[in-house]
Amino acid sequence: MKAKQWFNLHAWAGLLVGSLLLITCLSGTLATLSHEIEYLSDSKFRALSHSPNTDFAAIENTLAQRYPGSQIISILRHQQPYLATEVSLKWQQQFLFVYVDGATGQWLGEGQWGRVSRFLRNWHMNLSMGWTGKLIVTSLAIPLVILVVTSPIVYRQWWRHFLKKPRQLKTTNRSSWADWHKLLGLWSYWFIVVMAITGVWYLVEHTLQTAKIDHYIKTPAEVTDLQTDAAHPPAISVMVNAAQSAFPSLQIRAIQYPTKENKPVVVLGDNDDILVRLRANKVYLDPASADVLAIQKAADLAIVARIKDTADPLHFGNFAGLGTKLIWAVFGCLMTCICMAGLYMNWLRVKRKQRSLLQWFGIMGAVSVLLVCCSLLLTTQTFSVRQAPAKLYSPVL
Repeated sequence: MKAKQWFNLHAWAGLLVGSLLLITCLSGTLATLSHEIEYLSDSKFRALSHSPNTDFAAIENTLAQRYPGSQIISILRHQQPYLATEVSLKWQQQFLFVYVDGATGQWLGEGQWGRVSRFLRNWHMNLSMGWTGKLIVTSLAIPLVILVVTSPIVYRQWWRHFLKKPRQLKTTNRSSWADWHKLLGLWSYWFIVVMAITGVWYLVEHTLQTAKIDHYIKTPAEVTDLQTDAAHPPAISVMVNAAQSAFPSLQIRAIQYPTKENKPVVVLGDNDDILVRLRANKVYLDPASADVLAIQKAADLAIVARIKDTADPLHFGNFAGLGTKLIWAVFGCLMTCICMAGLYMNWLRVKRKQRSLLQWFGIMGAVSVLLVCCSLLLTTQTFSVRQAPAKLYSPVL
């Protein structure tokens, strides 16, 4: 292909779904720091002590005192010690989030399902459009890969320009916008490659799930064939002690109670593995007796399963505390600016011939804008909707 053709391919990929890619980058950047945004917005999201130890017995006692007759759906201790521990609760047949200090169990506040982190994640993950939205978002990986491949071809001798001073940015000067577009693209290229790779995986994963092709580790037979009477489940501390004894190196951060009959309690945590999400290490427990049914370790995962559990930490940068989250947020912001600059440069290049904004955008551009508007409306209307499970096999507090 000639240089002009590579440039046209690059411009086409950026313009095809430009506004949709722009919003996806923006929402993803904000979602990366969504819990930190909540931390700044309300004291109930802030842990009082930064101890890494979690006192599950104290948490259970606090909940029993403030919400007698309630049932715990799940408990989650965030990786970042400055964030409050979240308890999802079934209280008076309604869903409720309760926030406590993980180390002491002290009550910090309560709230509903709808919050900043949920809004941003719903919007970024699937535009609040379910299966279709997930397909649209993951399909953005295709034009992103095209942009990754064409960028170093279009920008000749790019390796010489990392320290090149860009021209002063002027509203109607396309060359100045091009300078900034190229400079930001150079410094953000590694990050865009990571987003493209993880985006391709999400598209593959969505396809596998749609085709109902097994690609994750199968649940052990001891768990799937469970026959138990969970009418009187043991206390949380009993579950935690059983899981800790079976998996001593597990740093327990979450407990999930079953909402269906003959399903296990799942205890999750960290085990000093690199780049895996929380669910990679887990212990399955009998909800009636706290007997250990099975143990899953990230070190034992097959390659495809390991990729599945590594994609999220790589995509959101939440694998090494606040530092990597801030790095991901900064480069996510730069990637958003690159999208904005690319769209504006294209408009400056063709506006003399196509004075109509709608004509410049074309059909796909108009569809992208429409999807962005619809997704924002849908997310606003649906992100706070959550019902408590009808059945819950956890102890009554």
